[in-house]
Amino acid sequence: MNREELLRFFSGHANSLETAQWLRGTYMPRIIELLNRPIMRRSLGLYQGERIPDNERNLTDVRNRVSLLIENELARLSNQILETSDINDLFWSYVVANRFPDLEIRHRDGTRHMRIEVKCLQSVAEEKSANFDTLKKDINPEYDFVVVFLWEWAYDGTDFLWDRAPKLQECFVFHAYSLAELRDQYWLNKPPGDLGDGYQGFDLRFPVNCNNGVYAQEEGNYGKLLRIWKKGFLYRPQESSVMLDTETEYLRFQEKVLIQGFWSLCEYHLPRLSEGRTMSRIIRDGRTVGAKSGQFGFFSRALLDSKNILPLMLENEVNYGVVMTDKYVSTGYRINDEQLEQLFKGLKPKLLSRAHFGLV
Repeated sequence: MNREELLRFFSGHANSLETAQWLRGTYMPRIIELLNRPIMRRSLGLYQGERIPDNERNLTDVRNRVSLLIENELARLSNQILETSDINDLFWSYVVANRFPDLEIRHRDGTRHMRIEVKCLQSVAEEKSANFDTLKKDINPEYDFVVVFLWEWAYDGTDFLWDRAPKLQECFVFHAYSLAELRDQYWLNKPPGDLGDGYQGFDLRFPVNCNNGVYAQEEGNYGKLLRIWKKGFLYRPQESSVMLDTETEYLRFQEKVLIQGFWSLCEYHLPRLSEGRTMSRIIRDGRTVGAKSGQFGFFSRALLDSKNILPLMLENEVNYGVVMTDKYVSTGYRINDEQLEQLFKGLKPKLLSRAHFGLV
């Protein structure tokens, strides 16, 4: 990543597809590398037994705080990169109006070159509810992008003795206008069943729902990041190279977020239940479908081809199994005389203890 490269992309001299691919493959990986340094993460850590709320409602405030700090650090580090590359005419600025987008790259005379909307998701959040609900009329198809960071708490304080600190796991970059086209094509073609004589659509300011012929502003589900598009959906927007790139990146994003959240829960809760034993992956037909630690195994319903986990548990010498939904609602089992016995249903991983499996 040299001076000429930075100038070309940040000055808008590359097309939107090239820019999305460069941000995804070159620039944002460098940002993740910088943000994940201990000297950066120390400012976000929890120390000496500090606590944050356990309930999901108040945890949202914590996640919003972490997201804002990541966004601020992205802009600050990016300005440092420009300065060290001897680029003094461009700078990253904040959009203080608190609307789309979050950040803009400008010339010193005020000319805008790129706009970036930043979203941050904690991988183990039960409801990853960040929304991309900006209407297409407010998106520039040439230079607007959506950047999504996936992060999780990591218990790895060595240079600085934090109890835990956020660590970035992955970054996804989307051409904003194409992402909005996928979103709208899917939303408009999957209306609720109770429209009555009305329609689902848009006015000049926001999306509009209809319930039995009565119209109202959409209540907040429009644009939820993990519900924007579905693989194989029949009604597709007009295809282009940037649209296909956006769709590919979005499907990768959906799968990665689901799997990464599951693995993060495995890494924390499996050794806790098995009293510190080493964790390993459970593989079926060359594909990872779960993880085990001692006598305990975790399985993700989204990764399993069959609801019957008994063969997997027997093959991998797992006596106590937990199957999680995509929102991490857990059902627990144990093997009794080579038969599967259900022990509990509807628990969250953080509530699990050895007592739930009849162990003390």
